Amino acid sequence: SAYDSRVRFPLINFRKANALFLGPQLALDSSQGKGLPVFDADPTRFYTPLTTAEYDSIAEDSIYKPKSSLSVLSAQVDTTNLFSLPAGPVGFAAIVEAGRQDYDLGTDPKAVAPHYFSRIDSPGIGHRMHWASGAELTAPIVTDVQLSLAARYDHFNYAGQDVGQGTYNAGLEYRPIDTLLLRAAFGTGFRAPDLNYIYQGIGYVEGSDPDYYTCLLNDPDSDPSDCKDARFQVQTSGSPKLRPETSNSFNLGFVWSPSHQFDISADYFNVKMQNVVEDMEVDPILRNEAECRLGSQDINSPTYQDAIAGGVRNSNGTIRYVIINPINIAQEKTSGIDLSAHASIDTSVGVFGMSTSLTHVFAHTFVRFAGDVELNKLAFDSDYYIPRDKASVSLNFATGQWRFNVDANYISHLPNYDEDAWVGSYTTFNASVGYDFNDRVTASLAVENVLDTAPPRDNTWVSYPYYNTSWYDGIGRSAFLQVTYKMR
Repeated sequence: SAYDSRVRFPLINFRKANALFLGPQLALDSSQGKGLPVFDADPTRFYTPLTTAEYDSIAEDSIYKPKSSLSVLSAQVDTTNLFSLPAGPVGFAAIVEAGRQDYDLGTDPKAVAPHYFSRIDSPGIGHRMHWASGAELTAPIVTDVQLSLAARYDHFNYAGQDVGQGTYNAGLEYRPIDTLLLRAAFGTGFRAPDLNYIYQGIGYVEGSDPDYYTCLLNDPDSDPSDCKDARFQVQTSGSPKLRPETSNSFNLGFVWSPSHQFDISADYFNVKMQNVVEDMEVDPILRNEAECRLGSQDINSPTYQDAIAGGVRNSNGTIRYVIINPINIAQEKTSGIDLSAHASIDTSVGVFGMSTSLTHVFAHTFVRFAGDVELNKLAFDSDYYIPRDKASVSLNFATGQWRFNVDANYISHLPNYDEDAWVGSYTTFNASVGYDFNDRVTASLAVENVLDTAPPRDNTWVSYPYYNTSWYDGIGRSAFLQVTYKMR
């Protein structure tokens, strides 16, 4: 498979913009040792709307040409009856595969140098080789007891690294009665870092965040949430030294299906991950740096040593730039329960259906560096925004050529922007209706967020779009009409 694209979008040439807004450079001011350029700019220029011609004179089309490819050769053999046991036949499958993955961000050459306003983008190009082999076995141990075993070995070569590891999975299913299935499984996992995490080059973007160190140094009694934003550059890059992620997981649950029209399931999960790849973030780095420099945290801990290295300051103490890059965190653990149910009722007027699901997280903790204190990701002051509960309910009805559906999606409370309290839960409703004209032509009308529910109000989220875009959608009510025609 291969992907090849051409992306074009306008950016501002900073030299042309300086000339338009500031006029010619008159001199250099070296009084503070920085060699700052001197201009005699007309202040009214900054408050005068640009004409189309003026905008066109400073704008340029930036052209990116991203591409990627994946080549894999695999051979597989399987049978449902390798041999027989007293309780039934044994199934077997095996696979061997090898391949290569390539990627190229295709960054505009002008974007990787000081050319566009407020932007020095990252180049990125690289590849990795991969081969793997695996086998799976399913065997009926005794009547109503099924055992499944699987093992696999993966090997990767990238950025001068050769890494490989075996993984396995063991599962057990027991059906004490025809309508009840009990199941359990334990397995391990292995995942190599994504190519962009490894090969992304150095780039810079404009950033702003509170300078907690300077703020609290000048006023130790001030609240960190009151600290003013400082402007600086954020240096981003990948890391060829990233190690693969590994994990082990345990699942235990049941499925009860007293009829073809109803089933309910519950599964407990417990997952432990090591070397999870995580992007560093600016705000936690600056918070940790301040706490470390001001003595409220152990300056010798790995987290705070990393924070000090990440916040690069000028000789006068101002932030020059903040370094963020992907890292392997020491460990992450989560546990919880998944619940689901499905039902349908066939009546004289049509078929009514219902499905519902709920995920409740008992705990979600992580340790960024070995030796650090374990942190709770579900706490409102953890620098993470993770809901403890997610749920959905869907009701549908089908009669003749008509289909109707209503569903609700729920997300439990999340931390506010200042991470000192919670914002409320969020529930949206969707609806759709479909009609089959014949076996070739169908039409459907779907309305998302029927009640036009806005994201929960958070007065501390003072920057656009004023809500958490990772979990909330501010589009509001929207409708989609779709007509499908199938050619014979």
